[in-house]
Amino acid sequence: MGMVWAPVASAIMMASSLASFMTMLHLRFRWDVHVSCVRWLFWLFFLYVWLWSSLRAAYFFWLGMQTQAGIKPRDDGDSWAYKQVDHMGIHAMLYLRQASKQWLLFLYVFGDVALLGLAATLFPLTYELCRIARMSMDRGPQKECLQIRRYALGIHFVLLAFWITESVLVIVQGDYTQDTLRCLMSIYVVQFIGLVFMIGSVLHLKINGRKYETIHGTFIASPVYQRLKRIMIVYVVFAFQFQLSSFILFVLDPKDKRGAVEYIGVSQLIYCASGLALSITTSCSQSCVLTACSFCLPDDFEATLMHQRLGNVEEAPSEDDLEAPSTDPVFVFTDIESSSALWAIDDGQMMDQATEIHDNILRSTLPKYRGYEITTCGDAFQLAFHTIRDAVEYCMDVQLQLLVAKWPKDIHGAVPATNRRRSSHRLVFNGLRVRMGIHDACEVEGALVQDIHAVTGKAIYTGASEVTAQFVGDLGSGGQILVTSRVASWLKYRLDDLSVDFALERVGLYTVPQVNMSVEVFQVLPSILAGRMRLFPTPDKGRARLQHPLRPSRRGTSASQQSSNGSTQSREITAQYVSIESLGLRNAAPT
Repeated sequence: MGMVWAPVASAIMMASSLASFMTMLHLRFRWDVHVSCVRWLFWLFFLYVWLWSSLRAAYFFWLGMQTQAGIKPRDDGDSWAYKQVDHMGIHAMLYLRQASKQWLLFLYVFGDVALLGLAATLFPLTYELCRIARMSMDRGPQKECLQIRRYALGIHFVLLAFWITESVLVIVQGDYTQDTLRCLMSIYVVQFIGLVFMIGSVLHLKINGRKYETIHGTFIASPVYQRLKRIMIVYVVFAFQFQLSSFILFVLDPKDKRGAVEYIGVSQLIYCASGLALSITTSCSQSCVLTACSFCLPDDFEATLMHQRLGNVEEAPSEDDLEAPSTDPVFVFTDIESSSALWAIDDGQMMDQATEIHDNILRSTLPKYRGYEITTCGDAFQLAFHTIRDAVEYCMDVQLQLLVAKWPKDIHGAVPATNRRRSSHRLVFNGLRVRMGIHDACEVEGALVQDIHAVTGKAIYTGASEVTAQFVGDLGSGGQILVTSRVASWLKYRLDDLSVDFALERVGLYTVPQVNMSVEVFQVLPSILAGRMRLFPTPDKGRARLQHPLRPSRRGTSASQQSSNGSTQSREITAQYVSIESLGLRNAAPT
């Protein structure tokens, strides 16, 4: 019977190699790794995890093919038990006749160098994460690039010196000896010191109040602190226990090793999974797990879970938070697709129920994101938010709630825009489809005038930014969230700031005819709704501004009330467009 532990260790190492390779690619393509020390160090860390896992997987594969005849005799003349050598794994090199092969020795040496690489990278990575948690900012692009070069030179100088030292030992002695094993033990010492440094850093952040950070006046767990804590836990559970048992095995007299090797096998299998565990804690999000298990989950489970994560704050917003933004508001304009056709069905009774659900979702979600309702026009909402994050998370939250809402049964399939649709196995459309547009106000687009409506008493905004937001809101399809370039840029560089994973994709360049201004448009959706993106048609560049007809009067609401509200809204919209001319914004510079 052949070895058992070595093939299992090889398989686990291969899984770690694959996971770390995918994580490395994920970080490389998701981030611009050369503009931030933290990003570059994370990428370098997983590069060395991948190299180490791959080289050790090859070693364990070779070890699993060895036979009893390939085991060296002990000093007392007896042979080491075959099962004992199988348990020893990485330490079995001392007891194998073929360990003197040059290709195997250098495979082992390069594996040691890669292990030292990830151990050495851990120090600056921990320092940079703590620095970000303390200062909440980086050094700026130029200084970050300079610091990256310093780290690269320092880390690789250490690796080069170690590689030369261990290679000289291997060449001079021509075999794997206790001196070569001491080189490996020295790496374990470096890893242990790195773990102590990490624990000290985590405790320092916790004691000094950096365990939490404030967002919108609410204290939440710091993402940087949480990431550092997860890496520390993985190191303690998966790496430290093996390093400790390796030292025990190293210092024991050979005659006393029979008891220790029984434990080292299990310990080593756990250690082999450290690359897999690090990859999962770094790059595998909740959405990854949901995607893998979605075939056996209810249609609305994923969307419900994502909705619960969004806007999960511990404190209610203050009265000031719910006031209209006074500077640089982020506008959100929404509208229901095919609403006129739906109102024409069944004397509007079905649509009356559906719009009540729609309105309740949009209005009840506003306070959670400090949103302000400017006005409504027909089925369209005009909203303002204090930050880009508030606006984007609001839109994603609303889309998820609309997907899982209990719509009237008759609405499904009543018009093409209410058909239930799937992307692969996942439900992506259900009930009313609401288009949304997000645009942030900026001084370069001209003055944005804030006033109080004489009738409603609500804050209103007049300016090119508001007109652009209206244009973007009318541009998309139902269920689509369109954003302009500044919002998209913010999202690209703040990937970890949102509560859920999302997909971002460029749509095209469009001209806002009312102000003769060009805008670059992108679409964003929660990752579990990313399947919608391939179903949306490309917005027509010549598309005229949509009209928002008044709703038919609801039961319990008089026609005169509806007419009065509609007239007020119409006068408000007209006043805004007349004011654009007076502000001289028709020749505003492109954004």
